[in-house]
Formats: sequence, C-alpha cells, structure tokens
Amino acid sequence: MKKSLIALAILGSFAGVASAQSSVSIYGIVDVWAGREKINVAPGTSANSVLQSGGLSTSRLGFKGTEDLGGGLSAVFGLEAALNIDVGQSTAGGGLQFNRQS
Repeated sequence: MKKSLIALAILGSFAGVASAQSSVSIYGIVDVWAGREKINVAPGTSANSVLQSGGLSTSRLGFKGTEDLGGGLSAVFGLEAALNIDVGQSTAGGGLQFNRQS
C-alpha cells in the first residue's frame, strides 16, 4: 500500500512539469471576384461570366502560435498556404501545401 502511494506521489509531481501553455491563431484572406470577361476584341465580341480567385491579393490560410517549453524557452511556428478559392484547392494543386511560409 505504501509503495503504491509513493509511486503515485512521484508520478503526480511530474504531471505539473509536463503541462505547458500554448497559443494557436488561425488567420487568412479570402479574395474572390465575379465579373464578365471578353473573349475577343474584334467586332461582335462575346463575354463570359467568370469567378476567379485573387482580385487584389492572394487568398491564404495560415496558422501561427507559440508553445511554452518551460525554463524560459518557447517554440514558435508559422504555416501559411496560398489558396484558389474559385476551385477550392491550394495554388500548388493537389491538396493544401504550406508553400507561402513554413
């Protein structure tokens, strides 16, 4: 009985050391525009309705944060991916790739 209480007390003392403070932020910009685009510049031109990403800036999704490691140390991270909102994928194609910042 006493051995199990001592083991439990030792494990309990390490539980406080293992906990850490972390902070994660999710941010981004969604820039999409809709309009009409001329196909030809000759007489009798026609126009198509379009929906495209990146009218003024590149759309992006990012994660940034810090993790307190203890002893005055902390880890910092930042991941940012460019997106094509009009087709619903990353600008690199084939899934979300953190090609802007990592």
